[in-house]
Amino acid sequence: MTKKMKGFSIFKMMIWGMILGGGGLYATAVWPIYSSYWKTQDTFDGIVKNLSKLSEQSIRERLPDLLRTQYLSPESLPKEFYEHLEVTSDGEGYVKISSSYHITAWFLGQPNVGDSESDEGVAIQSKWDNFRKQWKEDFEMKPYAESAHEAP
Repeated sequence: MTKKMKGFSIFKMMIWGMILGGGGLYATAVWPIYSSYWKTQDTFDGIVKNLSKLSEQSIRERLPDLLRTQYLSPESLPKEFYEHLEVTSDGEGYVKISSSYHITAWFLGQPNVGDSESDEGVAIQSKWDNFRKQWKEDFEMKPYAESAHEAP
């Protein structure tokens, strides 16, 4: 006679542990990226709603302080954000503000670039570094906000 076992076995527990652990790893790597994007988008929406009468220069000067009110350090955004920052304002109520930037989430850490180089001038990397390169995700963020009426 055979008896059926009920409940979890170690194997089932390991499978569930890997599934939940993988989901947790993904969430901890991706959450800060989206959180920064949402805070930036909220800042842009607030500028369009409340500061539409300011000049372009004035908006650019106040942007770091406005980001801090969202608990987002201006230094935490990549330089690419400021390089692609576009502000258009007519000073009479029309504002358009946008930017774009790229962020890479490295789930197993960034690959190390070795000091020694091969004959071709390419840095030698370990198999582990090549494996790390496969476990990454790239994000293109494009916060944008524009006021309702068109510029003259």
